Amino acid sequence: MNFFSAFGDDDGFPGMFGGMPGGGGGRPRGPVDNESLYKELGLEKTATAAEIKKAYRKLAVKHHPDKGGDPEKFKNISEAFEILSDERKKSRYDQGGMEAVEQGGGGNPGRGGSGEKKGKSVSHNLKVTLEEVYNGSVRKLRLSRVVIDKSKGVTQCSSCGGRGVVIRTMQMGPMVQRVQSPCPNGSCDKGMVCVKKNVKETIEVHIPRGARDGQKITFYEMGDEIPDGNAGDVHIVLDIQDHKDYLRKGCDLYLKRKISLVEALCGFEMAIQHLDGRKLLVKSAPGDVTIPTSFDPFADEDENADWTTIDNTACRLDPMAQAELDDVEKLKAVIAKGQLKGKGIGAFCIQRGQTTFFAASTDEIMDATEVRRGATLYVLADAAEGASKRMMKAIPEQGMPAPSNPMLIGNLFLMLDIEYPTSIDASQAAQLKQLLPPALNVPTFTAAEAEVHTCTNLDPVKSFKDTDIPDETDQDSDDELGGQRVQCAQQ
Repeated sequence: MNFFSAFGDDDGFPGMFGGMPGGGGGRPRGPVDNESLYKELGLEKTATAAEIKKAYRKLAVKHHPDKGGDPEKFKNISEAFEILSDERKKSRYDQGGMEAVEQGGGGNPGRGGSGEKKGKSVSHNLKVTLEEVYNGSVRKLRLSRVVIDKSKGVTQCSSCGGRGVVIRTMQMGPMVQRVQSPCPNGSCDKGMVCVKKNVKETIEVHIPRGARDGQKITFYEMGDEIPDGNAGDVHIVLDIQDHKDYLRKGCDLYLKRKISLVEALCGFEMAIQHLDGRKLLVKSAPGDVTIPTSFDPFADEDENADWTTIDNTACRLDPMAQAELDDVEKLKAVIAKGQLKGKGIGAFCIQRGQTTFFAASTDEIMDATEVRRGATLYVLADAAEGASKRMMKAIPEQGMPAPSNPMLIGNLFLMLDIEYPTSIDASQAAQLKQLLPPALNVPTFTAAEAEVHTCTNLDPVKSFKDTDIPDETDQDSDDELGGQRVQCAQQ
């Protein structure tokens, strides 16, 4: 089997009239029930969006199954909130009850669900802070839009007969040509005549708790009006600004802090001001040691992959691919985000400048290892082992609420940077050796029997540049991965 030879790199309102008297067919039906969902939440039909949200939160806490509540009751209030918190579904429900909600709406672009025309929708970006998203808030926006003066009526244009264009016949020698041109009536708007005016209106934007960056909040039929259809919609797109202290990933929050080596070994206490103004006193558990982690929660998941290096070892499994390349970092990169991404690569083996890739699980690869002098096997750590190296200090359920379920709360993680002392005198070092666990490295010979070297601090990047000798055989024209020949095994 050949693989590769080289690395490459809302719908409108529903038609609710089919089963209603005068709706064009179907059997008549009884009165529309458009109050039950409000009653489920203990509200009147005139309830505002804020009142609907408040009532749901109160009932959700009371009836949640995890709190000993009735699962059926919790399901009913959740379904009621899901419909009444959605402006479009709520509008359908208010007009035609659950039948209208379930029918939904088809609709073409620029048309409502029942086939009527619809004006052009517009979008506005709204910059909001992380505090506003955490707490939920209301912002008032003043927007301009075009409205039609209904008091002066909407009539069909007599100049074009409602077509919006006129057809003229032109004699060109023996030929007669029909030419279409816009309606000459300056008041004509696509065949209709009306009086329009620009008005400024204030809308209240309710920013839901836990809202996502780029989340769209729609105000239906609050855009420009058109003479022969419904007004367009206004979409408010949330643009969440960066916070000076907090970072966010999904429903989790991250806070960077520095601690000393003493705090890492003996425990720490720190004061944290949360996004809602609460003051948190955060402590590490008694006897708990804070271990440094290199995991970056904001890096690409594949870039955080952990590899185990096993010298003088190869794998007996059939290879998935091969490459004439031995640059370990480039090989890891092509597995993480290059042409081998998503191919299930669990290991690769380098020997004599040649690399072999294996698509198998960690356990399968480890069961098939064999001793081979000069070969180096790089094995991707399994999920459990990787998770143990990603552990970070956290305060449970102090993150963001989930936008769709206020009962689900993320966590607040501490990204702790340990500051080590630059030097320790001999007496302090002797005391620490008595208190801390024994050293892992113990020489098997004395200083008199060997050369003695003292470490210093150097920059490895500078060292590489200072000592790098260009390879005259290197192909300058090779691209990101050196243009190396990579081919998969034949099966």
